[in-house]
Amino acid sequence: MEVALSAAPPERCAAAATSASVPLVRPQDACASDPAVDLHELIDQLPGFVFRVRHDGTLLRFDFASASCLAVCGLRADDLLCSAQRFLAMIDAQDLATFHASLQASAAAGSWNWEGRLQTPHGLKWVNVRARSRTVDALTTESTGVMLNVTQTHLRESQLRNLSTDLRQIASHLESVREAERARMARDLHDDLGQVLTALQMDVALLRRQFGASQAPELFANIDKLIHAAAEAGRRVAAELRPSVLDLGLKAGLRWMAEQYAKRYGIRVHTELNYQGEVGELIATELFRIAQEGLTNVVRHAHARQAWVRCVDAKGGLICISVEDDGIGYTRQTQPASRPHLGLRGMRERAAVFGGDFQLDTSPHGGVRVRVCMPITEAVQHG
Repeated sequence: MEVALSAAPPERCAAAATSASVPLVRPQDACASDPAVDLHELIDQLPGFVFRVRHDGTLLRFDFASASCLAVCGLRADDLLCSAQRFLAMIDAQDLATFHASLQASAAAGSWNWEGRLQTPHGLKWVNVRARSRTVDALTTESTGVMLNVTQTHLRESQLRNLSTDLRQIASHLESVREAERARMARDLHDDLGQVLTALQMDVALLRRQFGASQAPELFANIDKLIHAAAEAGRRVAAELRPSVLDLGLKAGLRWMAEQYAKRYGIRVHTELNYQGEVGELIATELFRIAQEGLTNVVRHAHARQAWVRCVDAKGGLICISVEDDGIGYTRQTQPASRPHLGLRGMRERAAVFGGDFQLDTSPHGGVRVRVCMPITEAVQHG
């Protein structure tokens, strides 16, 4: 339950001003030749606004305020001592609830920590309050502390967030350009190399008829093998650049990839594809690449007999893909520092570019599980 805080009545201003006075502190006899230390002057030289405030649930009053109050809040100390209402009126509406809650909780906690915005005469400022609180009586709590202007810190954080967003946009755009270039290269490789090899095969057939296959049977057989090997290599490279099966959708692409790894490496790959939403083209490509890198790691490092590729919906408009195995597992302490895990780093960076989350943990099957969740549609707009 929020309690409205009211300002101290004007008749208390004189008492507050009196209580705000700070005595001189004189050194001990051992240092009697040194001048007296004026604590009031010392406090006024601090970068923050030092205060003492009392609150009893219905009343808020400042009985001490250093001169830095003007620099931090835009209020003179005398005005604040006469009426706390001026300070309360400056608190941004979005932060007023947390101000009340933190102040009321300070009695039990013994400390008061709050950070929020003030609408000062000089514009919006972020302030940070750190104070020690003590109970004066059954109803009254006294908090003594300092209020700092942290506006520049928040501006820098905002700039860093904006810069991070810009970098994500650039990385996302570059990734889409790279995937488009891969698709173009795959098409060109398939079409151009295919035409050249077909023409070569026809020429070899003409030579065989003209000179007779019996003249050099081994030579013609070797040429046929080389042409067939070149065609297979072209198809493999084109598929690695961008599998044409992705044009049929992510599910078709993941099933095709599972079959290819099973055929090529003799590992059994299970697929579980239970998502319902329509996946954006670029996100589908990224999920495919993450699964591809995950299976490559399984083949290279896991010594596994089986792997599982799962792609499912998650809360908040996310889609999650995971690759796990029944291999030897992964222990961070045993990894040599001189060999960075570029595959894992690549998956983590792909997830970060699209506002996703990367997780690495142990699979229920005993091996490793890599899981990436990202928005089902592109969260970053390309410029």
